Amino acid sequence: MSSANYKTEVPMRQPTRRQLLVVFSVSAALVACSPQQESSVQQQPHYVLTKPLQLVRESELTLTGTIKARQEIPVAFQVSGRIAKRAVEPGDNVKAGQVLFSLDPKDLSESLAAASAQASAASASFDTAQADLKRVQALIKGKLVSEQALDQATLRYNEAKANLQAAAAQQQQAAHALQYGDAIAPRDGIVLDVSAEAGQVVVAGQRLAGLGNDQELDVEVQLPESIVPPQTGILVTSTGEPIGLSLRSAAGSADPSSLTRRARYKIVQSATGLSLGRVVLTRFSLPLEQQGVAEVPLGALDNRANGAQVWVLKDGKVNPVKVQVVRIDTETVEVRTDLPIGSKIVALGTHLLQPNMVVAETQP
Repeated sequence: MSSANYKTEVPMRQPTRRQLLVVFSVSAALVACSPQQESSVQQQPHYVLTKPLQLVRESELTLTGTIKARQEIPVAFQVSGRIAKRAVEPGDNVKAGQVLFSLDPKDLSESLAAASAQASAASASFDTAQADLKRVQALIKGKLVSEQALDQATLRYNEAKANLQAAAAQQQQAAHALQYGDAIAPRDGIVLDVSAEAGQVVVAGQRLAGLGNDQELDVEVQLPESIVPPQTGILVTSTGEPIGLSLRSAAGSADPSSLTRRARYKIVQSATGLSLGRVVLTRFSLPLEQQGVAEVPLGALDNRANGAQVWVLKDGKVNPVKVQVVRIDTETVEVRTDLPIGSKIVALGTHLLQPNMVVAETQP
């Protein structure tokens, strides 16, 4: 092997422990001397758009209502039994005396037969007791029986007489029940609803259907619980013609599930095209003592909590405040609150806010 082709390979030396420590120390020093990028970036505040809280000078309440019959008569059987036939559907026009439901006559006939048998047995017992009493009375005159025997015969007679009277009453009641096997319409009208079906077992007085008159109509609305029912209002027809309304009745308390109060209004003038069950638009002017409601943008209303709330900006921070919704429009909401007029209310993006969150106000 020639010396020209011979190359000497020098092995690489491994760094010593001391050399590694020096390198690591220098690297740590360099990192410590350089500012961290995360700490150099200041957290930007969340920008919000606010609107001042404004007082509603004149408050008008718009609600949907339902046309109801002024008088709704419940239809029911006077006796219990199983329904054999249902002859009407909701919306049917019926005449007074028309059969609406029929019970199975078999049970009623069997009840009458049983009551008649009991009456016959009671009559026979009475005849026997009466004959025994007459016999003992005849014997007592000849002093052939004791006074005690007379007392016993009189007692049996009185018991038999009472049993006969009770059995006769039951027989008469069963006979009447057979005549009450049909539920008939008490007056002309329209079937508003039906709540019973053929084959169903019902008890006496149980509501089967509702009957109303489409010539006497009311409007039923559900008012917010905070609103005292106005005495008057208007019904807006499809043609835009207003029809006067007058308060007829109102529930004494609000429904705990819907937080609304039911109120019925009389239609004070004739109107065409109003049918039972139709949904209509109503408007009411709130009484003076109910004005002073504040108005906020629709986007300011936050329903994340248990109830409606708005977010108020004060001293650079936002916090939620509970409000009571009075009326919701297409762009604004009328609320009842103790906040002072002019308070800055966050108008948009309330779902991004948290209590005591630092924000900055932006211009629209």
